Amino acid sequence: MSAKQFILLGLPGVGVKAQAASLAQRWGIPHVSMGELFRQAADQGSAAGLEARAYLEAGELVPDALTMKLIRKRFEQPDTMLKGWVLDGFPRTLAQAQGFDDWWLAFGQSAATVVYLKAMTELLISRLAAERGQAESVSGLRNRLERYQEEIDPVLEYYRQPRAEADPQGQSRLKTINGNLSAAEVAHELAQLGQKDTGAAQLITNEAELDSLIAEKSRLVVDCMASWCGSCKQVTPSIDRLAEAYKDRVTVMKIDFDTNRQLSKRFGLKGIPAVMFFKNGERLETLTGVKSYQEYSTALAHLLD
Repeated sequence: MSAKQFILLGLPGVGVKAQAASLAQRWGIPHVSMGELFRQAADQGSAAGLEARAYLEAGELVPDALTMKLIRKRFEQPDTMLKGWVLDGFPRTLAQAQGFDDWWLAFGQSAATVVYLKAMTELLISRLAAERGQAESVSGLRNRLERYQEEIDPVLEYYRQPRAEADPQGQSRLKTINGNLSAAEVAHELAQLGQKDTGAAQLITNEAELDSLIAEKSRLVVDCMASWCGSCKQVTPSIDRLAEAYKDRVTVMKIDFDTNRQLSKRFGLKGIPAVMFFKNGERLETLTGVKSYQEYSTALAHLLD
């Protein structure tokens, strides 16, 4: 199994650093925090560290070249090269995201999974206000979050787009997790991402990711299943066969019913396994129960008409 490599992104208040540290501890791999790299370099009195501190104290982004210099120095260490890593606080710009990919992939390393912890602005303001007391006004917090969102949006869009060197299967690397959940629930969702997927049909993490796929993929097949479901296990070989046979034309994936039970009400599912067929964002058909491969293949063929 390849080493776990995760980049965690999110706005202030969503708890990215704490989640990254917890995840790294759970998996026994290095936690790399960009903020800590800046502080360590400054404390050591290095020219790069002192330069970075000046930008941070002024409330400005550290220039890309300086940020990349510190990142490269840390990631050239044996622990990250061999064991994997969880990274937070980076990248903050599109140039950093592209630059790191170019540099890291040139070493023959696999591309990282990128996770965005997405939360409502009002919730983030509430959390930040509780942390900072009266140190910053609500309007000030809102403006800060809006600026951060504007900065990170191009980075998120970059990771949404498939990159051939990073993912030959042409899938988005960006996973979205509901940051409105409690810290324990978010930690559980993150831990699930580290589980090895089996079969050709990969696992959709949650409803937020499903929504993105429905919007982005012109042809999408989703198997709503559960690990305990005997009928689902009967269907799995057919779904994996579809994923392999149609991989160049249709996105075929699975989603865990146990952690996404709201799907039942949303889509009016009558039971599982339930295989849903979407074309251009519209659900055309749902096959419930155990069906033959031919029945699934026929339904999929309608997406290609």
